Amino acid sequence: MVAVQRAIEMSGIPTVLVTLDKEQSGLMRPPRAIHPVGFKFGHSLGKPDDAETQKAVIKAALEQLTLKQEPGHIHDKEFPTY
Repeated sequence: MVAVQRAIEMSGIPTVLVTLDKEQSGLMRPPRAIHPVGFKFGHSLGKPDDAETQKAVIKAALEQLTLKQEPGHIHDKEFPTY
C-alpha cells in the first residue's frame, strides 16, 4: 500500500496511511501514517457499525495532512470508543 501511496504523492496529492501493522509499514517509510492502537486486523477504521469511531479515525488521518511530517514516522492514536 505504501507503493500506491508514494505514486499518488508523486502526482501532488497528499495521502495518509491508516495501518494496523506499524512495524511492517514503518519499514516502507510512508509519507504520513497513523496507527489506531489496539484495533484488530480488518477494523482499520473501527468496528462495523461504529460510525463514531470511524469518523474519529478519518478525522485523525485528515489532521495529519496539516502537519509537517518526517517520512516513516507513524503516529500512534488512541480511540477510547473502540
